[in-house]
Amino acid sequence: MRKRLMLGFFLGLVSVSEAQTNLVMRTWVSVNGNEVRAAFLREEEGRIFLQRPDGKVVATRRSKLSPNDLAWIDGRSAKAEERFSFPRAKLIETNRMEQYRLIRRIIVETLTRLKNNARDDKRLAFVIRDAFTQYGWVSILADYYQDANGKIGNVKSLRFTPRKPVALREAVAMVRDKFVLAFPETMTARRVTINGTAYWEILSPPSYVSRILLSEEEHNGEASTVNEFALFFPPPQEG
Repeated sequence: MRKRLMLGFFLGLVSVSEAQTNLVMRTWVSVNGNEVRAAFLREEEGRIFLQRPDGKVVATRRSKLSPNDLAWIDGRSAKAEERFSFPRAKLIETNRMEQYRLIRRIIVETLTRLKNNARDDKRLAFVIRDAFTQYGWVSILADYYQDANGKIGNVKSLRFTPRKPVALREAVAMVRDKFVLAFPETMTARRVTINGTAYWEILSPPSYVSRILLSEEEHNGEASTVNEFALFFPPPQEG
């Protein structure tokens, strides 16, 4: 009789209902040799979520799984991953992009250099205040790092909400041109899931941007739409 997986293998049952169909059941083996029959659901933030035949969802970490299991997951993920490459949009194309034409440029790199953002006379405060009237966004929200004195310092993230959902191709062009970011001639977007929410991540941003996520409104492959642009920035260097 096969051993049941011990608590050391699994992190515990997940109290989330997972209504799944067409799941592939297989035998998973822990590094200790314990086995369980389950279907792969997803990998998220270093945790592997599996669904047992009784419908219960369990979670474990990559370090608890056998090399064969990890190879199976990585092979499946590589096949399933959606990513699309977009060449730089030319003027004849951007002239047909409605949201692109409504948005005014914001030089994001300049905003990342600002310190003491608690002051209302800083440029970022004006950008947020005039998000709609001057820049064409419904809203711009900012989060900040704290300085050594516990006051609001450098910008940590910026979130831009467009007037209506934007086609993925148009959104990628907006990231390059409207935030004035240096990218290769061809930009790549890959679909990722974070805490159950789908995003398109823009790969290879400049060094002063740690991550760019476009929140997915509707999914239709390359023709997907997004409803929020989120830019994240590395912490300021000390000294």
